[in-house]
Amino acid sequence: MRNLRPLLLKLFFILFTFMVMISSFNLLNNPFRAASSPEGLLDLSGYQWEEQGKLCLNGEWQFYYNKFIEPVKFSEVNSEVTPQLYIKPPKVWNESKIDGKSIPGFGYASYRLVVTGTTPGIPMALKVLPQSTAFRVYIDDRLVAENGKVSKQKSNSFAAYHDESILFTPIRPDFVITFHISNYEYARGGMWDAPTLGTEKQIAELDRFLLERDLFLHGCYCSMFLLCMVIYIYRPAKRSWLYLALLCVISFERVSLYGAHLISQFTEDFRLITFIEYVTRYWYPVLILLLINSVLSGKLSKNMLRGLVIFVLAVTAATAILPIWVYTSFAKAVIFFDLTVGIATCIFLLSPKQIFFKETTNKAFFLYGILALYVAAIYDMFFASTAYFEMTPVGFLIALLAFSFVLAIDYTEALEGSEDALHKLQIESERKLQTELQMLQSQIKPHFLYNALSAIANICSKDGKKAEQVILDLAYFMQASFDFNSSDRMITLESELELTRRYVHIEETRFGDKIKYTEQIQAPLSVQLPRLVLEPLVENAIRHGISKKKGGGEVCLKVMEVPQGISIEVYDNGIGMSKEKCETILEEQGQGIGLKNIHNRLIRLGEAGLKIESVEKEYTRVSFVMKKEG
Repeated sequence: MRNLRPLLLKLFFILFTFMVMISSFNLLNNPFRAASSPEGLLDLSGYQWEEQGKLCLNGEWQFYYNKFIEPVKFSEVNSEVTPQLYIKPPKVWNESKIDGKSIPGFGYASYRLVVTGTTPGIPMALKVLPQSTAFRVYIDDRLVAENGKVSKQKSNSFAAYHDESILFTPIRPDFVITFHISNYEYARGGMWDAPTLGTEKQIAELDRFLLERDLFLHGCYCSMFLLCMVIYIYRPAKRSWLYLALLCVISFERVSLYGAHLISQFTEDFRLITFIEYVTRYWYPVLILLLINSVLSGKLSKNMLRGLVIFVLAVTAATAILPIWVYTSFAKAVIFFDLTVGIATCIFLLSPKQIFFKETTNKAFFLYGILALYVAAIYDMFFASTAYFEMTPVGFLIALLAFSFVLAIDYTEALEGSEDALHKLQIESERKLQTELQMLQSQIKPHFLYNALSAIANICSKDGKKAEQVILDLAYFMQASFDFNSSDRMITLESELELTRRYVHIEETRFGDKIKYTEQIQAPLSVQLPRLVLEPLVENAIRHGISKKKGGGEVCLKVMEVPQGISIEVYDNGIGMSKEKCETILEEQGQGIGLKNIHNRLIRLGEAGLKIESVEKEYTRVSFVMKKEG
C-alpha cells in the first residue's frame, strides 16, 4: 500500500487539476454569447437575456480614424456618414488599412455600434475593459465613462488603465454606443477588447465573479509564496523554492493586470503597469527553466542559463528606460520568445538521452504544468472573445500547483532520507556509546583487582569486619561497573556517588592515610547524570594525581546547583601537569583516554565538555556543567 500511495496521490492531483480547468472553462463561458453585428448594427429583437445570457460585443463596429464623430441618439444617426472601416474587436487598428495604407499606432478614432430591438425600461449594463491608452464612452449623446484623457493632440492626452461597469436604462428600443479612443504611447491603438452587454444583474454577477476569482487566486499565490520563502530561508541551498516563490509573485502580478484589474487599486501609473505586463512575460519562462534545472541538480548548461539570464536582465533594463511604444512594438517577438523557451523546455524534458528524476512521473508533472499554462495562453490568444473569459489565470494556478507538487515530493523524499539517516545515526550512536562504556570498563585493569585483593588479604587477619566491608565494596563496584545495557546511559547522582565512594573506600584500604577524600554535595540526589562520569574522574585524580605524590594528598568532589544547571568539579593537590600536557591531554591516547571518553560523551549530549586546569606539582581541577535542559 505504501508503494501505491505516491501513484494514487499523483493520479488524484491530475484529476483534480483537470476538473478545475474544465469547470473554469464552463464557468467562464456559460451562459455567454458572441454578438453578430454586421456593419455595426446589432438587432436584439426577441433576445431573451435571462435564458441566453450576456453578449460579448465582438461583432463589427463602425470605425472612423482620425475623427471624433458626434455622439448622437439613434434617431439622429446620419446614414450618409460612411464609416471608413468595419472592425471586429479585439482587433487593433494597426492591423487595418484605409485606401491601401496601414493605419499607424498613434492617433485617435471613433467606434460606433447601433443597437436596436431592446426592451425599454429594463436596467442594462455595459462592461468595458481597458482599451487603447485613453477612451470615452457614450450611450446615445450622454457621456457615461472616461478612462484617461482623450484628445486629438498628444500634449493634451494621458493614459489610464482600469475597467468600467456602465449602468443605464434604455428609454427606447434602440440606442447608440460610441467610443472615442486616442493613443500616443502604446505601439498599437484601438479597441483592445470587446465590451460585454447584459442586464444590470448579469454584469454585477460578472463583476463579483471576477473579483472573487482574482482574490481567491491572489490568496493561493500569497500562501504558496510565503510557504516557499519560509522553506527557502531555512534551506537556502534549495533554490528551487526561491524560483517557485518568484513564479508566485509573477502570477500574482499577471492576474492583477486582468480580470477585476486589481492592480488599479494600487496604482494607475500606465507606464508602471505596462512595464509589469512585459517584464513578467520575459521572466516567467526563464524562471520555469531555472526551477527545472534546480530540481535536476544542475543538469542544464550553466553557460546557457547564465547567458539567458543576462539577456533577460538587459531586456528588462531596456524596458525600464525606453519609451512604451518602443518595447511594445516587439510584442510578437516576446510571444515568440515565450513559446520558444517553453517548447525548448518541453523538448529537453522529453529527451530520452537523459534520466533526470528518480521517478519519471516527476518529469511528467513538470510537462503537465507547462502544457497547462501554454494551452491556456494559446486558447486566450486565438479563441477567447474577451479577456474576461480567459483561461490564463487558471493555467497559472495549475502550473504552480504542478511545480509545487514536484517540489513537495522531492522535499518529502529528502525528508524521509534524512529520517532514515538519522535513524542509522542513532543506531551508530548507540553502538558507539556501548563501545565507549566498554572502554571505560576496560580501564578496570587486572592489576586493580590484584591490588584490591592483596589489600583485602593483608587486613583479613587484622580486621575481619573491615575485610568483609572491602569485599562488599569491591563486589558492588564490579557489579555497578559491568552490569548495565545500552538503555542505561543516565543514572542518578545518588547512585553515581555510591559507586564513587565504594571505589574510594577500596583505595583507602590500599593507601591508608595517603588519600584524603571529601565531598561537597549541594544538588538534588535525584538529578540525572551520564553513567560512569564521577567515578572515572575521581579515579583519575587518585591514580595520576595524589598516588604519585610523596605523602599523598587530597581529592575533593563538588557537586553544586548553579543557574546554568549542575556544576561538577573534581580537585586534587597531586603532582599536577605541565601547561602543554594540560592542553593536549584530551587528544592523547593512553593516560587521558578516560578523560577523553567522558569529554566526547558530554559533547555528544550537547554539553560543553570537560574543562581542565592544572599547575605542575601543585593541583589539577577537572570540571563540567550539565545544562538544565540536558
